[in-house]
Amino acid sequence: MSGAVLEKVPLMGGELEICRFANKPKYWYFRMYVRASGSQKRTYIKRTLRTEDRAEAERRAYEEWRKLKTLQEDGGAVTAKKLQDLMDDWIEKSWQRVVTGEIEEVTWKSKRSFFTNALKNFFKAKGYKRITDLQQDSFEDYRYWRLTEGWKFFDIKDKSKRKPPTDGTINSEVGLINEWFNNYLIPKGYARRKPSSLKRKELDYDDLSANPPIPLKEWEMVWRWMDRWTKDDAKGINRPAVQYWRMCFRHYLLVAYNSGCRPTELIGRFSKQKKVIDRGMTWADVEIVPQTRWSPKLKKEIEDKPIAVLEIRKTKTGVPRTVPCRSATYLERWWEFTTKWREENGYEQPKADELVFANPKTGKPYSYTMFSRAWDVIRKDLGDAFSNEFTLYSTRSSFVTNLLDEGVSRDDVCKLTGHSYSVMTRHYDRMKMRNRIPEVTKRTLGRRYEHTPGTKKFV
Repeated sequence: MSGAVLEKVPLMGGELEICRFANKPKYWYFRMYVRASGSQKRTYIKRTLRTEDRAEAERRAYEEWRKLKTLQEDGGAVTAKKLQDLMDDWIEKSWQRVVTGEIEEVTWKSKRSFFTNALKNFFKAKGYKRITDLQQDSFEDYRYWRLTEGWKFFDIKDKSKRKPPTDGTINSEVGLINEWFNNYLIPKGYARRKPSSLKRKELDYDDLSANPPIPLKEWEMVWRWMDRWTKDDAKGINRPAVQYWRMCFRHYLLVAYNSGCRPTELIGRFSKQKKVIDRGMTWADVEIVPQTRWSPKLKKEIEDKPIAVLEIRKTKTGVPRTVPCRSATYLERWWEFTTKWREENGYEQPKADELVFANPKTGKPYSYTMFSRAWDVIRKDLGDAFSNEFTLYSTRSSFVTNLLDEGVSRDDVCKLTGHSYSVMTRHYDRMKMRNRIPEVTKRTLGRRYEHTPGTKKFV
């Protein structure tokens, strides 16, 4: 938009003007002079009007002038800051919070990904280039755009894995936009208030329903698959490190299913910025407690399977938990395997403060991506016999469901898992209703049909 002015037409007594420039003589541009005020330097605000017709250019210039006057009356800055520059500056300032330890690096990376992908492409699709282009209704159709078009822009290697985001994901993105306005654009004077169309959608589900429990029949398919997957002669085991990783994933999944712990509570995560391991269960956090039971036949106490007591010290809610569970057999077997494997491959024996499911080469956690990919392999190999709805978090939902089925009180399940009582009550009520299907659908009149075991879905 540079070059000599070929023609200019003053409007509103010279308060604004439309111009044609030498580098693009056919098109008209809006221009308004802004006087110096405070920290604001004197400058011209320039906008392309995207038309060759003078009458249409005048109409669009009046609309642009009205937008700027409204923003000015609301106390906002009318200088034409580019949205891309404002997003880049916000990401840079957010990194400072990583350096000071206020937020995790993984949180910052997620924020950066959103601003450089979804939001950037939304602005591009809508033609928004400058902060003054954003009005109160600018984000009115953001949710619809993300569900229909926005997800197609994400640049990942496997294009087939791109899919529309969930309502929860879009809610998180709306939260990031709100944060941008509240903590940067408004305090800096670039915007007076955030758009009224920036609203989160109320969700009617929790993580127990978003990650459905795995029925025992399907779970049996999983652990049988894992048994085959971890054998010495299994396909793909071409070096010791591969076998170790597979056994690690197998025993993590068994412990998770029988303890209800969140993935990060067991496997941990490494903060590159802080150079520390955040969360994760160490060997010192595990206690194996022998058990006995009464034998009616022998009429005495006999040895029973031991119980594992897990101390989950760093949790999502910040409240530590003690979790007695039936994972002792798997943890003992994993301990025997890892100590033997380390001895055979020249690694130090695990220490008390070392993560249970750590990479023996680094002592750090395997990445969550590795666990997620291994789970995807299970779902792919089991095919249609195994629902795609099950996630790594489904082991947690399964633990809750199994305990409630066995008659454990909701209060105790809340304490074991860290769930709120309201979430647990909703899950319990749904599960209870499924168990009462024969009772609530019973017919007393008309023809009686024989009950056929098994269920089906139309899709």
